[in-house]
Amino acid sequence: MVKVKPSVLILGTFHMGERGNRDIYKQDTRDMKAKKQQDEMEEVVECIKLFNPTKIAVEFESIRADLLDSQYNDYAKQGIKDELESDEIHQIGFRLAKELGHDKLFPVDWNRPVGGVPLGYVYDFLKEIDRELYDQVIEEGDRHNESVQSLLETKTVREVLIYLNDPRNTKKQQETYMKFALAAYEDFYVGIDWLTNYWYRRNLIIFANIKRLVQKSDERILVIYGAGHKYLLDNFFNESALFHVHEVSDYL
Repeated sequence: MVKVKPSVLILGTFHMGERGNRDIYKQDTRDMKAKKQQDEMEEVVECIKLFNPTKIAVEFESIRADLLDSQYNDYAKQGIKDELESDEIHQIGFRLAKELGHDKLFPVDWNRPVGGVPLGYVYDFLKEIDRELYDQVIEEGDRHNESVQSLLETKTVREVLIYLNDPRNTKKQQETYMKFALAAYEDFYVGIDWLTNYWYRRNLIIFANIKRLVQKSDERILVIYGAGHKYLLDNFFNESALFHVHEVSDYL
């Protein structure tokens, strides 16, 4: 008898609102509250609804769950779309949760300093010890940003999300992250310090937090996260052999 595994779908997104300087990849997004963008968001929600998630996990720190609950409850009671923030959690997560009759969304993020070095220092260190590799990293980041920015200006939200979730593009982003591991000199492994103490640690914690949401074998968990996380999260779920990992291309 084949054992039923819980299902997971990682929807990588661009950040639809201002998030400060926390992200490597940054774009100038359109006004997500404009009618055209709102119609496009409805299209995305209708597509993702076909996954029929039993729970929706989002990029919001788990220690602030009470704030997310309050925001969603206000929206679920009033249902005024104009009051949704320009944020993927609201624009996709809140809409979908309400339409499916969910009582809440689940914050699964962890994003705190735990020692080690900040990413800015990794860039500076790499620039000092290997200018050629540094220039390559900058070029890759600029090329990615330009591609996404062009799509944001000319394509629908659905088309942008299709691009961001294409395995070829998530792999390219991971290749850039792996170059940070080479920011090292003699016994100073600065890039590895950032990757292990922050980036891999954060994504492994996200993976563990999502696994805790499983309460039944046929659970179906939709995860809405910045696209930079998708490569690692997909791999963690696949490598655990505990989940059936769905492809975004089957829904968008």
